[in-house]
Amino acid sequence: MGTATLWALRTWAKLTVLLVVIVGGSWLHFGTGSGWFWVAVGLAVVGEYYVIRQLAREWSWEARATWWWSA
Repeated sequence: MGTATLWALRTWAKLTVLLVVIVGGSWLHFGTGSGWFWVAVGLAVVGEYYVIRQLAREWSWEARATWWWSA
């Protein structure tokens, strides 16, 4: 179970860093006054929500399958 937890946390961290880089790049390129920057922020928020939800679902499936009382 620890392996699945570490995998989920590592995957979440990688994707979060990617989203931060994308938003930071759009901030540098467009500035905060541009609508495209806010579109990038909105898409990053929705993407982060989706990633967290899917990783939590994957982790819970793994937990149900490999928890100590299932063995």
